[in-house]
Amino acid sequence: MNKYHFVTVTCVASLFLGSNALANHNNAIKADLSKFDFIKQDAVTVERISSFELSMPPEKALPLFTAPGEILWAPGWNPNILSGDGFEKGTAWLTQHGNITTYWHVSKYDIENKQAIYTMITPDETMGTVSVAISSNDKGGSVVSVTYKLTGLSKAGNKKLTTHYSKTHYPKMIAQWKSWIESNMDKINAHH
Repeated sequence: MNKYHFVTVTCVASLFLGSNALANHNNAIKADLSKFDFIKQDAVTVERISSFELSMPPEKALPLFTAPGEILWAPGWNPNILSGDGFEKGTAWLTQHGNITTYWHVSKYDIENKQAIYTMITPDETMGTVSVAISSNDKGGSVVSVTYKLTGLSKAGNKKLTTHYSKTHYPKMIAQWKSWIESNMDKINAHH
């Protein structure tokens, strides 16, 4: 067998063995994915935006929408900050409501532009982002715009997205935030 023939046979054998290994690897991945109760096409994704006004300037309002800031007004909000200070990009924390744990990550906290973006994952339920953008209302107050963009990770997650984050329920949820903040202004002002 000459040198060129040997190289050709070796290359063909490598391709054959490599393609079999890849096929076996792909089958293993498919087997691992089979434990999920739905496939990609079944996942529900929602994007909801709602706004409200506050009688405080944007620079005072932005910190209220952070892990430590929400303690001042959101009932039951008790974040366990794992890293960072709750404000800076990269901060990670978790919250628990009943037996449900949600993991949070600060993707962006922009003081200059009054914006914050949080990534949230509730395992086996939903994942996505929560964005808060605050602007001046030209009356000394703020306009707070809150956007949730979430995808279901299971049938239960899909159901939650179509009920709790429905087009009718979501604005009510965000309006409740305004009410909670306004009813806690003494506490918020004492903290600032």
